[in-house]
Amino acid sequence: MRLLKFDTVNPEKYLLEKLAENSQKISGFGKKELLDWIISLRCNFSDFYTYNLKNLGWEAEEFIVSDLYFEKAAKEIYDGMLPFKKLKESFKDGIRPLKHRWRRRVLVDYIKRFKPDVIFVREVIGIPSDFWKYFNDRALIVSRLAASLPLNWSPLDWDLIFTSTLTFRNFFSINKVSSVINQNGFDERLINEVKNDGKKYDFTFVGGLGRRYWKKRTECAEYLASNTNFKWWGIKGSDIGESNSLSKSYNGIKSGIEMMQIYKDSKIVFNDYGEIAEGEAVNQRIFEVMGIGSLLLTRHADNIKKIFPPDTHVMFKDERDCADKVNYFLKNEKEREEIAANGQRFILENFNYKNIMKELDIFLKKKFNEKFQDFKNRW
Repeated sequence: MRLLKFDTVNPEKYLLEKLAENSQKISGFGKKELLDWIISLRCNFSDFYTYNLKNLGWEAEEFIVSDLYFEKAAKEIYDGMLPFKKLKESFKDGIRPLKHRWRRRVLVDYIKRFKPDVIFVREVIGIPSDFWKYFNDRALIVSRLAASLPLNWSPLDWDLIFTSTLTFRNFFSINKVSSVINQNGFDERLINEVKNDGKKYDFTFVGGLGRRYWKKRTECAEYLASNTNFKWWGIKGSDIGESNSLSKSYNGIKSGIEMMQIYKDSKIVFNDYGEIAEGEAVNQRIFEVMGIGSLLLTRHADNIKKIFPPDTHVMFKDERDCADKVNYFLKNEKEREEIAANGQRFILENFNYKNIMKELDIFLKKKFNEKFQDFKNRW
């Protein structure tokens, strides 16, 4: 079975910063070298899906939806014909403008060359969902969505939608689209990719803050920044003033393995949920913090109690309770580290991507076989 997965690096600003920092090295990269380098950043889901599916016998590949990667992919596909191809698409655009025409051309030709059995599109990549219907008679068209519904995205354009959010699963089911809960997880390789140099931070957070998307989380973080030794990295909303306590505790954007290192270096890591989760604890941060082996301090959620044993994490009710628990666990190192170790063991045993992909392997093959009677004559 062949799977082609389309993904992005989020936040995009982080990728642009890393590209600028490494511009001299990257300039000579081909597509495969660039892909390996981007994967090594460990942003978002990195190669956690494709790596583990390969170990199960799949031919699986990542396609990173970014300008530079498109450039490298186009050079690989068209080689000496690249200038002619670009000119041809530019001429078409002059007659009948189409947004992202060049990207669409590259995607179509790349997919035709790869001949996937499954096209897997994760989160928001900027390509309208109806684009993928072009391959509906040749591949199982799958999306994974746990963020806000993207622009020009319809659940009806997919054969199957994976989500970690129960609210979304119910919404898709109402629209008569096959939808399945696909839990977030943790890739155990990360444990050996971070340094273990001791805890240098008391209390940290990596993620977005700002009232437009994270009002409740931001209000809680403001209180914590004023009442604890709180440090954070991530997307900073324009509504956070420079004199605000959050600005004073802000340290820029981090993602991927650098974010994992912050978690590893932290005694306690804060977690809260965006409004879209509707009080359900599903975000990737939960699995990353526990998996890397640090203490997770997360807002109370009923589903947390159902999923995780009480000795694997700590929950808070409101900002005052959160601050009190920060102060308590900073003073009680032995208890703090025991809970963190319990959390890591539980994640590795129950939410390791190695095992999650075994379930995905079975499910994708089942859905593919239901859709296609003739396995060989699709391409």
